[in-house]
Amino acid sequence: MNILVLMPLKVYPAVDGGLQGLRVHHRMLHQMGVKLYGVMSNVDDACEDWREYMPEFEDLFILRRCHPKVGKRPVKALSEWLLSGKPRRAQVLESRENKKHVMDYIEKHNIDTILLELPFTAEYIDFETVKKKGIRIILVEHNVEYIYEQEALSKYGCLAWPEISRMKKYERTILPQADKIVTVSPVDKEILEKEFGLTNVIFLPIPMEMPDIRWKETASKHIIFNGSLNSYVNYYSMKEFCKTVFPKYAKRYPEMKLLITGGVKDSVRKEFSHANIEFTGFVSEERLYELLCSCRFMVSPIIVGSGTKLKLIEGLSIGIPIVASEHCFEGVPFTTEYEKPYLVSSRTEEYLEHMGCLTESAEVRSSLSRGAVEFFYDTFVSPKNRKKWARVLGIDY
Repeated sequence: MNILVLMPLKVYPAVDGGLQGLRVHHRMLHQMGVKLYGVMSNVDDACEDWREYMPEFEDLFILRRCHPKVGKRPVKALSEWLLSGKPRRAQVLESRENKKHVMDYIEKHNIDTILLELPFTAEYIDFETVKKKGIRIILVEHNVEYIYEQEALSKYGCLAWPEISRMKKYERTILPQADKIVTVSPVDKEILEKEFGLTNVIFLPIPMEMPDIRWKETASKHIIFNGSLNSYVNYYSMKEFCKTVFPKYAKRYPEMKLLITGGVKDSVRKEFSHANIEFTGFVSEERLYELLCSCRFMVSPIIVGSGTKLKLIEGLSIGIPIVASEHCFEGVPFTTEYEKPYLVSSRTEEYLEHMGCLTESAEVRSSLSRGAVEFFYDTFVSPKNRKKWARVLGIDY
């Protein structure tokens, strides 16, 4: 089987949770024995090194950026957006020439199934022509995009509503045209069915791999937040956490330090200035797992965003004890057969109580660690999850 993966941006190196999730997904498809072809769009270079990062692909077709960045040509970018009637993330991919290139590419490689990574990549296909050829279209909705936009653009107030409105209209138009829509969060599935009246939505946990490394009991003086503050979701959530919770925790446990992983702008770093906060900067996947295993526990106080928080799933995979918000785990499919392998906090007092418990109790840490690894394997790694994906994609697996 030949599967074409349409990607709306350069997906390597995988510098954030979203890109890492895409890469794991692609490796899983390759392991199922399919031939993967890809279109990677809106990039600024020739990507001549793609085989080093994406060896599971038979071929990769590169589409260079065809619309100006807002920062470089703001007037032209704004005028194009106003005239298009589409949300910005779809409008920057709009190109008749590129659509023709992709349709020719589909014909050339005898594609059986098209996998749209995010709805905006629909700009590159002619739905009517594709369906006449009997090619299946599977759209992976990593977030409910209009909700993501509401939260990401909330600081702009009413100025953001035209873009949010366009995004919702765009999803309402594009999603029903797919044969199947896959959400990676059960909450997102419910929203799409309720808001758009869709009947072609299925929830599937993101297929993951079991890491070789495991967290072990440690008396480390570090706790960790896994996520770049360049992401609005992470920035907003951690800003609140470091304002209301962490100073009180650091006063109670002055020897403990908070590590924040991922890229961060200098201006943002200054906002989080505290004697007990340290930044790692961007680190490789291997180094990230080493850092996670070197810390006493992980905090994840995310209070906005949809989809599944992949950085959190990484924590579960190695068994590091976690204290997190209820919102953080909205996209994680817990069932009654599992006791949640993390401590839930929603108020400052709860965070302080649970963080204090994980700071002091090796017994609680070990219990959470065992439960996390067991849940992660059964939900994200086990053969039954891969078989579900295979059925949706029409793969004989």
